Amino acid sequence: MMRTLNVATLLVTLALAFALYHVKYATQAEERQIRALKVELAAEQDAIQMLRADWSLLNDPQRLEELAQRYTDLEPLAPHQIITLADLPPRPPTAPGLEAAGPLGGYAGTFAASGVQQGGSIQ
Repeated sequence: MMRTLNVATLLVTLALAFALYHVKYATQAEERQIRALKVELAAEQDAIQMLRADWSLLNDPQRLEELAQRYTDLEPLAPHQIITLADLPPRPPTAPGLEAAGPLGGYAGTFAASGVQQGGSIQ
């Protein structure tokens, strides 16, 4: 009986030693992966910081104004160019050239048939 107990204890000790060995190396592999991910994350954060600095440099209002003056013929907005909605001409009842068009296809046909008026309200 004592011999069986000793053999069982030895087998349990060997199984636990193997399990401990396996867990140790699996943990080390995970730690290496975590370190690699931390290095990659730091590199990505540095890249993001550089891109933000470049973006703010490229969107500098003075730089954009100089580029607009150099490459476009834009002028400042004059007060007489600003109008209200009432100043716009009335909308034509139908678009010119579309009076003889066939039925609408797809979803457009279902909306036209379901009672949506041209003004956008549903009957």
